[in-house]
Amino acid sequence: MAISATGTKLANLVNPEVMGDMIRAELEKNIAFLPLADVDRTLVGRAGNTLTVPKYGYIGDATDVGEGEDIPISQMSTTTTEVTVKKAGKGIELSDEAVLSGYGDPLGEGTRQLGMSIGNAVDNDLGTQLKTATRNVAVGGAELTISSLFEGKAKFGEKINQPTVLIINSGQYAALANNITKIEHLDKVLMSGTIGEIAGLQVVISDKLLATEAFLVQAGALGLLLKRDLEVESDRDIVAKTTVVTADEHYAAYLKDDTKVVKFTLTA
Repeated sequence: MAISATGTKLANLVNPEVMGDMIRAELEKNIAFLPLADVDRTLVGRAGNTLTVPKYGYIGDATDVGEGEDIPISQMSTTTTEVTVKKAGKGIELSDEAVLSGYGDPLGEGTRQLGMSIGNAVDNDLGTQLKTATRNVAVGGAELTISSLFEGKAKFGEKINQPTVLIINSGQYAALANNITKIEHLDKVLMSGTIGEIAGLQVVISDKLLATEAFLVQAGALGLLLKRDLEVESDRDIVAKTTVVTADEHYAAYLKDDTKVVKFTLTA
């Protein structure tokens, strides 16, 4: 029997505006590095794919200062870097039968996965930008040590006491586990998934990192330019009786402040 004029059709269920809000929430949830980034939406709707953004240079490592001696003063330098806007997109195709059968929730699952897919793409780009850090600590051996962590912290200079995240590969966890303690003030946690602290650093595990690298990161180290808000569109294939839903985000990820990142490189 044919569906009546008042019956439920797939076109009634696929609402790009509603799906967009849901995908956007899922997208942001899957950008793990988002709390470490300054998000700039001022370029939404403006022309141009290549953008020039300011970038702060590193003032250099702190030096020993004797009693009565002046602390050396360095001038902050600002340069510019060009970033190119890119588009991350993904789509799904839903058959009328799959959605209208009532078995499971293919529309809801598809919405969730679209947000996850684009969120992971943005997150991967932010993680890649961390790897361009200019301040490095070489660690002799295959494991991070407490002394190497303090060496890395020292590179923040006067910002040493600002909340800082230690991001490690899961392979590094065993070496540090005995020294990781519970965080007492959860309101100061920068990233979700924080498992504790060590040497005053909030510990987060990410297997997007290699086992031979780790990072100390402070909020504002990364930049995320949003050129256009998330867009969700749908279209019907009236022959196959399917609906295609696509979502895309135009953005640029970059390392905004070199002074807020330290990279550990394990040399063995």
